[in-house]
Amino acid sequence: MFSDELYSLDTNAAVSFEGAGQFPIIRLDFSQVEFLVTTLSDAFYNEPQFRYLFPDQEMGRKVLSWFFRFIGRSGQVSGEIYTTRNIEGGAVWVSRGDAFPFERLIRKGIRATPFKLGSSFRRCINLSTRLQTVHQRLAMGPHWHLMAVGLKPSKLGNSIASALLQLLLSQADSDGLPCYLETFQERDIPFYEDFGFRVEGAGIIPGGELSFWAMMRLPQ
Repeated sequence: MFSDELYSLDTNAAVSFEGAGQFPIIRLDFSQVEFLVTTLSDAFYNEPQFRYLFPDQEMGRKVLSWFFRFIGRSGQVSGEIYTTRNIEGGAVWVSRGDAFPFERLIRKGIRATPFKLGSSFRRCINLSTRLQTVHQRLAMGPHWHLMAVGLKPSKLGNSIASALLQLLLSQADSDGLPCYLETFQERDIPFYEDFGFRVEGAGIIPGGELSFWAMMRLPQ
């Protein structure tokens, strides 16, 4: 998932990394997860997958904040979350060993949500089931899963997004691990292809005409 509609928040973070170039990349501190929740919720509010899941806009706002809080904490525990020093954007990765983290997180999350989802519950099941089928076919062994990358609108947007992704991709190359992602925006495919991702699967979620593309990147 990729979006470029984040708000900028000022904060300090703990761990910085060399080689990030123009945009020093840091690992998000656990205490700063709420900043990530706000930015990603705003970024993905109009994304097609969340419009499909939550056609009621008011409900969507509430659930998105809860959802990204859940995702952020999961990334902290079993993955990596990277951002810039001023949190112009963020990238959430999960995990080396779990073969199907996103689908399990969706199912676990919808069962734990404090909201009455109504018809959205069935849409969540449809989405997670279809994604898991494709994910299981493409990435059976240990790998990294890019769950979300988003940033605020900027002329340098692609440069910031590139810096956010490159650190984990370099680590995956060193460890000999593939990377996997799903995108619901066809326009984002060329961006990921520049990093070595290739479309290996695609489909439409039943009952919603929601298209997705599954992409894999082998270690380089």
